This record gives sequence, structure tokens and C-alpha cells, in this order.
Amino acid sequence: MKKILNIMVLLLFVITAAKADVLGEYSFTGTLGGSVPVKLKFCVNGDQIAVGEIYYPKAKHPAPILVVGRADDDGHYFLREFQSDGTVTGYMMFDIADENTPAEHIVEGMWINPRTGKELRMTKMYADNEFVDVPKYLDYEDPQNIGREYAYKIWNENYKSMMGGSVEFKAAGKYKLHFKVSNCPQNIAEGESEPNRPAVLGESTHDYFNYDNVNECGYSFSAHFFKKFVVLKSTSDYDTYGCFGMGATFDGVYIKVKQ
Repeated sequence: MKKILNIMVLLLFVITAAKADVLGEYSFTGTLGGSVPVKLKFCVNGDQIAVGEIYYPKAKHPAPILVVGRADDDGHYFLREFQSDGTVTGYMMFDIADENTPAEHIVEGMWINPRTGKELRMTKMYADNEFVDVPKYLDYEDPQNIGREYAYKIWNENYKSMMGGSVEFKAAGKYKLHFKVSNCPQNIAEGESEPNRPAVLGESTHDYFNYDNVNECGYSFSAHFFKKFVVLKSTSDYDTYGCFGMGATFDGVYIKVKQ
């Protein structure tokens, strides 16, 4: 279980285009633990990013909740449930059976409470036709709408507290951004752009950037902007992770919390 959760923490993706390249769309209705009604719908792009929403009709204040995650090469899905402030309130890991016959799709997996560790089996999760709004979730962000701050928080059982990360962006000219990152899922990784060397958005789509040699220690990463979140991914070799100590990196999904 710990190994799977560590995979979910990393959520490493490669992004290449400004508009969503949709690989699949899914929508399921069923229960958690055989008693909690739930609706899950999401879409997946060509880079195996999965994003959409989960809905609990019997919640005290029912409303769609953002889910972001990935599918691996073996067809396993790993999703996180994010509140608007970036707090992670649930994990999901599941498989989809009979993908070649959509009418018979069945989700088989588990929902996990990250704070208590409580597990609820995803049962009677059958496909329906209420698909998610793909552009709302999966299209990449217009550079004019890149937020000022993105963040996530998750319960860390070892420290008995909420931990996570944040990244701040500040305009530094046309298609240029200064950034400041602080990420602490387990160990701390902090860095920022140099005063005279801002990040430069991609020439054609302007929805991503690559930045080399953070803190002048050899560590490099990319940032890819979606409408509701940004994905940070290490692009340098593992030996540069010592820049922060204990193998810490910027990797993760950060939810837009300030426009």
C-alpha cells in the first residue's frame, strides 16, 4: 500500500500540446464500501493524465470534487481527491474491466482516507453516459490565466500534521514568469527563479516551461499549466535531487488557489 501511495505522490507526467488530446472518457455510478453512493467521471489524455470529478449525492453539502491523477502503462488508475484549497481528502486506485465493451465497464478498486487510512472498496461501479466536461478539466491553460499561487496539502502520518507544497508565480514580461516553490510531502524542496533569469513559456502554446539549474545546484524541472492546476515534474537526473537533501523534489500536482 505504501508503495502505491508513493507512486501517487509523484504523479509524474509529460505534457506536449495546448489542447487536450483525449485518450478516453469515463463515467461510473456506484458505491464505496457498499453503502456510500458515489459518482465518478473523468477523462484521460495521451500523456495518461486523468482529471475530472467525484460526487457524493448524500454528503452534507453535495458538490463535485476535483480529482486528478494518472493511468499507468498497465491500465491501473491512481486519482487524488482535491478540495478547492488543495487539501487531499481521498485516494482512489482501481482498474477498469472490459474496456473494449463500454456498456460493461466495471470499476474494481479502493478508496482510501489519507488521514485515517480507512479503506472502502469501490463496489457496483457501473458505466453510464454522463461524461465530464473535457475542456473544463483537461485543456491546458491560457497564459493570461495562469494563477498567482497553486498548492496542495495532505495528511502525513509520520509527522501527525498536514504537509504539502506551494508554488507562486509572478509575471516577468511577455510569456515570462518568476516562480518560488516550496514542497514538503516528506522532506523539504525549496527553490526560486534567479532575479535576472525568469522561466520562459513555450514558444508555440505558452502553457508550459522548462527551467534548468534551480538554486545553481543542477536540479531542473518543468511546469505544465491546466485550467485548475499545474503539474511540476523533475527533468534532471536523480543525482541532482541531492540539491535539497533526502531525495526531495518539486514533483506533484498543485491546485490553483489564487488567480
